[in-house]
Amino acid sequence: MKETLIVTINGSETNEELNKLLIKPSEILASGGTVAFPTETVYGLGASALSEEAVNSIYMAKGRPSDNPLIVHIANVESLNLLVSEVKPYAKLLMAALWPGPITFIFSKKPEISSKVCGGLDTIAVRMPAHKVALELIRMSKKPIAAPSANLSGKPSPTSGRAVIDDMSGRVDCIIVGENSEVGLESTVLDVTGDIPMILRPGKVTRERIVELVGACEMDVAISGDKIDDSGVAKSPGMKYKHYAPEADMEVFVGSSSDIVRSLYEKTRNILDDPKTKVGIMTFLEEAMVIDNMLRGHDCLNGRYEWIDVGSSKEQTDYAGKLFENLRTFDALGCTHILARGVDEIGLGVAIMNRLKKASDGKVTRI
Repeated sequence: MKETLIVTINGSETNEELNKLLIKPSEILASGGTVAFPTETVYGLGASALSEEAVNSIYMAKGRPSDNPLIVHIANVESLNLLVSEVKPYAKLLMAALWPGPITFIFSKKPEISSKVCGGLDTIAVRMPAHKVALELIRMSKKPIAAPSANLSGKPSPTSGRAVIDDMSGRVDCIIVGENSEVGLESTVLDVTGDIPMILRPGKVTRERIVELVGACEMDVAISGDKIDDSGVAKSPGMKYKHYAPEADMEVFVGSSSDIVRSLYEKTRNILDDPKTKVGIMTFLEEAMVIDNMLRGHDCLNGRYEWIDVGSSKEQTDYAGKLFENLRTFDALGCTHILARGVDEIGLGVAIMNRLKKASDGKVTRI
């Protein structure tokens, strides 16, 4: 077990105070160590992208499959010169409009970049985060930083410092504890090596937004299906393997509001026939209240189910922002099963459903 340095940042620091707090973490990164840090999407686990030994330490800390590519984080566009062999004209337009921000671009990589960073591919994933702490940490380390999410591989991504400490304390050299991540989902991953950009992993930056900027955008066929295909080569982080998964068994339900209420109620009743079970229900506030009232009519079920509302059906940013936190909460409450409300795969809903499918290992019921 490592001795993990904890650095706490509350967000009210002056630039000078922030710089002082980041001196030691940046020195750790510069010397090949590992540092977990906040970003606007989720917390990342960083190490120098230019050191194969440092990159190996990320895989070891997370227990991450070595064919799952990492995202390299930079603090300025000039850093691309160290990493990338070509930037197409439309990619420059997208970078100018969307960086810093929650989008990762897939470029052709320079030959000298270690294949460890890229999952054995000839491409490299690069992002410039829109987060003051992350940007300053990268700048002070004077290196591009490879950084997947700062969780044990397969578990829900961390959106709070507490979640990072739970997963990574004793496994990494330093954890920077800051405010909770604002977006709550990992970045959109966009392949910009072809003639038309292609989304490999959906996120807050939607297909509609990219089309608005450059006129066209394709979606990888793997995004549309419910099942997870672990065959082939992962062109992007998050494309293979069960991801974001709670310890509880999880199932996702998609349908009209009335069908969702009926199905979640009936499924909960069936699961709770086994006295050893406990159910976590995650759905929109309007539906959660109806289901709760129905379940309260059965005294024997009291204390054996928990529900979390994900906001209003009219606003999906609340669902996205707290999705991973909610999954971790259900595990902490001892739930053996999680029943989650799916959403229409439009706009941000594409990213939400992508994470729900991964977290449930493709167990999606369409009513």
